[in-house]
Amino acid sequence: MSLLQGVLMRIRYAAAACAGLAVLASSTACTVPEAGSTGITVTADGLPVGVLMVCHHHIDAAVLYTGDGDDGDESEDVGSWSRAEPATGFVTWPLRTGGGGWSVDRQPPATLERQRTYILHGGTEDNSWSTTAVSFTLAHLAALVPGRVRYFAGDVPGADDDGYLTASVEEFRADACEDD
Repeated sequence: MSLLQGVLMRIRYAAAACAGLAVLASSTACTVPEAGSTGITVTADGLPVGVLMVCHHHIDAAVLYTGDGDDGDESEDVGSWSRAEPATGFVTWPLRTGGGGWSVDRQPPATLERQRTYILHGGTEDNSWSTTAVSFTLAHLAALVPGRVRYFAGDVPGADDDGYLTASVEEFRADACEDD
């Protein structure tokens, strides 16, 4: 075997290895496993309150962003919160002020836009865990009362066409960890 044939054979092996890696990478999803569920409720004054039920592991951050970009608008982060001590179990916090162990890292808008969809979810700084996101608009917030939580429940009786359900805090807590 000549030197040129040896180099060409190594190139072919490298190309085959790269092609195999590309196929493997394209068939493997990069998703963050879920540790619980996110909901939204309101105070007596109608101000939004984040709600998490962490079923296992922990959550130490939350992000609020706009829409999914389907209507041509770019999705953008508009609020974020973090915790010095990771959250476990059931936790709530006012989105405007934080509290209950949550610090505001990026202040959400004082007034949410009427025609915008907002999405809130919890996660970890190292992206090891997340919570199911909740999507809401100002109309959804206006329909809520304290003690009632909007959250993603999937294809269940009572859920809207997008799989969202509004239920009591107790029902949210029970539903959030039902599959765990």
